[in-house]
Amino acid sequence: MKKQTLNRILILWLLTLMVCQNAVFSADRSIQYFVSQREQWKKLIGVSQTLEGRISTFSSKSLRFRNCPIPFYFVGDIPKLDTSFKNVEVTGALARENGRVVFNVKLLKKMPTDIEHFVTEESKIDRARPRDWYSLADWAKQRADFYEDEELTQKALSAYKSGIDADYRQLLVKQPESLLKLADRAQQYELDPLLYDALRHEALVLEWQSLLKQKDPDQGPLLNQILKYFPTAKTPQKADVPEERKQYLENQTEVFQQADQPKRQRLVRWFYAQLLLDDILKKLGTGGSNGFEIAALITKQLPERTELVTQYQNMQLDFDFKRIDELPRQYVLDLSQEYQKRGNQDKARQTLANWLGGRQKKLEANDADGRVALARDLLELTEDKDAAAKLLLQAWDLNPKSAEAATLLGRMGFMLQQEKWLNPEEVKEFRDDPIRKAIRNGTVIAGMNRDQVKKALGAPTQIGRSFSGGEINELWIYGEASNQSLIIQLARKQRAQEFKVVRIKNAQATPSPIKEDAETVE
Repeated sequence: MKKQTLNRILILWLLTLMVCQNAVFSADRSIQYFVSQREQWKKLIGVSQTLEGRISTFSSKSLRFRNCPIPFYFVGDIPKLDTSFKNVEVTGALARENGRVVFNVKLLKKMPTDIEHFVTEESKIDRARPRDWYSLADWAKQRADFYEDEELTQKALSAYKSGIDADYRQLLVKQPESLLKLADRAQQYELDPLLYDALRHEALVLEWQSLLKQKDPDQGPLLNQILKYFPTAKTPQKADVPEERKQYLENQTEVFQQADQPKRQRLVRWFYAQLLLDDILKKLGTGGSNGFEIAALITKQLPERTELVTQYQNMQLDFDFKRIDELPRQYVLDLSQEYQKRGNQDKARQTLANWLGGRQKKLEANDADGRVALARDLLELTEDKDAAAKLLLQAWDLNPKSAEAATLLGRMGFMLQQEKWLNPEEVKEFRDDPIRKAIRNGTVIAGMNRDQVKKALGAPTQIGRSFSGGEINELWIYGEASNQSLIIQLARKQRAQEFKVVRIKNAQATPSPIKEDAETVE
């Protein structure tokens, strides 16, 4: 059993050796290899060799191979050449003739053209074996470069592409490393950039998918890799293309593979931008508490995503609006101003109203100064004068010595009258009353009572009283008895409570003293 195993190993080794020898021999026979070894020609004079290549020119006595500097002379039984001879194989040896190196041909055989050879070898390849494709492609590429053959170059590229495809199909589990190696190979073979870009893109997508499964991944290396392979990803687009971006991010590999080069540049920007956005949003506070900070980072790094800037700014505005009671005065003013800038006047007013309302709920029962401060803000920030007046009146009741409360009430049209604050309407009525006007002017008019007369003129010099027709009359005399200047008659019906002025007489203007039926004089 062991002997059979050893024999099998030996046979496999010999077969491998034969394949390698044939490959070397094939390589050694090519004219391009022969020319590359020209420094060794002197050592090989007289040594039999077999060479193969493309004919450049020929005659009945000699031929020249393309890109080979020495002539090949016929010294044996050589078939007659014609234009159908494109590639030939010659056997002979190098010789020195007249001080120069030549090759004496003893045997010559017509060979398939390079394209014919390629097609034949291609038909033999197992399409699932990448190495066979690469071997054929290497052969074609070397020949194409040596002969500057564009057609053969394209055949070589096609074979390389088939090898890459076979390698790709053999990947049971696609890993970023294996895809990147394939991409490097495709670039090395100078294949279409769309091919190796697609392979690298798929590798980067797999790497991202792996990172998304981690709790707190470091996306820095992946961002650097994207820029390494797709430097334009760092350049913002002129404008966002939401539908294209959404479609791509939902099915990255397939969409990218189907896209042309200009579109791929946009797609990889959306890829890079999404990673940047993921990193930015890691800094987002609870409830969007730092939305303006996030919006600033987006503006700087993702300027095409203007809708995100607005979104996260609004998020912080909403967050602050909900906790308005906790905010200091200037912050609230700034918040209200921000709403105004956005054209949301209702929200701007509501911000101030909610903040002021929250402060009012927190007022202590005996806090006069707090009520004055709140009333001042109500007057300055809102149009709610009624609420401000109510707070100021409460503050006055708590502290009648509050000069600021009195000043603010006065500015609002209130007036303190006999330790009671009259509201603006009461003040107007008070000031429009003819009796009050007369008192202010120091005059007496009909209808005044005793106190009002005293307020206007002071106490009288004399008072006389009489009864007539169920009325009690009083005469208030101002001035000395010999020089009476004013006599005011007040009357009160028996059931009335007050005396009222019924007549006013200027004594100096009267030619004779006034006659009164007075029973008593006070």
